[in-house]
Amino acid sequence: MKSFAWMILCLTLLVFSAGAEGLTDTPPSCRVWLDGEEIQTVYETAVCHQRYWTENPVLSSTPVAIGESKGSCQVEIQFLKEEVHSAVVRPLSLAVKPEIREGRVCFTLPQPANITVELNGSVEKALHLFVHAPDEEKPDPEGKKVRYFGPGEYRDQMITVRSNETIYLDEGCVLYGQIYCGMGSGFTIAGHGVLCGSIYDRYKDTLVPVNLSNCSDFTIRDITILDPSAWTVNLYKCKNAVIDNVKIVSARSNSDGLTFQNCQGIHVKNCFVRSWDDSLVVKGYGGDVSDITFEHCILWTDLAQSCEIGYETRAKKIEHIAFSDITVLHAMHKPVISIHNSDSAAVKDVLFENIVVEDAHLGQGDGTPYLIDLTTTESQWSATLRRGTIEDVTIRSVQVLSGEKPGIRIFSQDEKSRIDHVQISGLSLLGEEIGSFEELDYVSSPFNGEDIRIVPGTP
Repeated sequence: MKSFAWMILCLTLLVFSAGAEGLTDTPPSCRVWLDGEEIQTVYETAVCHQRYWTENPVLSSTPVAIGESKGSCQVEIQFLKEEVHSAVVRPLSLAVKPEIREGRVCFTLPQPANITVELNGSVEKALHLFVHAPDEEKPDPEGKKVRYFGPGEYRDQMITVRSNETIYLDEGCVLYGQIYCGMGSGFTIAGHGVLCGSIYDRYKDTLVPVNLSNCSDFTIRDITILDPSAWTVNLYKCKNAVIDNVKIVSARSNSDGLTFQNCQGIHVKNCFVRSWDDSLVVKGYGGDVSDITFEHCILWTDLAQSCEIGYETRAKKIEHIAFSDITVLHAMHKPVISIHNSDSAAVKDVLFENIVVEDAHLGQGDGTPYLIDLTTTESQWSATLRRGTIEDVTIRSVQVLSGEKPGIRIFSQDEKSRIDHVQISGLSLLGEEIGSFEELDYVSSPFNGEDIRIVPGTP
């Protein structure tokens, strides 16, 4: 009887461990030093290089390291499984020129930044290095209305945030679970720790790491979210929020980065999002959606769209939406700039400005080869009988630095679902200034409005 019980216990532990692999269970593939001091924990997290949607994609891993610096710092990286011949540090705007010394990648990082270090001309096994300044707003761990999580692992933590409190994940913390709030306000979710979904099944659990509903006047800052089993950060009917310096690396089906549904007054800045679905996305299921700004963000979009409005657009109005100063390290599948109005909303007053795509390979797998895609056509997500409209869209100062030359699609479904008043200016593709639609692959509709144009230069 004792041996039978022991066998059952062992089998139970085996089953549990097989479906509950944590971040620190996999040996790291590199070591990282900042100013000579080694970062103690380098995580291996899931990524996906498949360019077609599937319920269960084949995953691989890539390293993630988090460190602190007050300013410029010397970075040294030893990759343990790769012989390094060359390296590229992104974003390229930092102008970092790495050197290979005795097999190690060495460079000066001019300021705290969220970067990737890619080896030997490949996007696989790239180090994601998130270097932050000291946290001057770190709360007292024993403070009133503070729930503090110090270094260490915390499993199955289902945290419900209360109004006016702070949830703080300190550096070295790995918290597996979800942070949720409904009808709350005045709270903060912060810290340089990690919120992770790796132990959860995509379909049995479908756990959104940060899931906030009907909340207002809150802040999410600095946390890193790895391997979510569903959407990563979901705001539903939320108002007046700031999301600052949140880092996301996702790999599984429908693991969108920052998703806002029926929201108003949301300001996103300084975030890093690598996603295996839409990176930044605005949706509407009713009421009005307005005043949502994304700025100074770095994206890596392995699958789907980078900066997206849609496809679910059942709100009455979706307006005053801006994507500014966005760097896309890699766009591998579907459009970087997109509005897919597949329901009945009036989408208007949308700005895409200062968008730099460092590497464009759009259209891979089951993707579409368009840099810009504006449509009012029916989709598999449509829930209304009629389609809406798109108007007053400004797209200016957009550059594709390398890769393949993409096209543009602007397509109205019918006369009642017109796209109108679209101006594109300052468009540069692989060093070529584009001044007309005739200079690229352009797909249009006879129902489009007349005021759709490309303007040479930037007015």
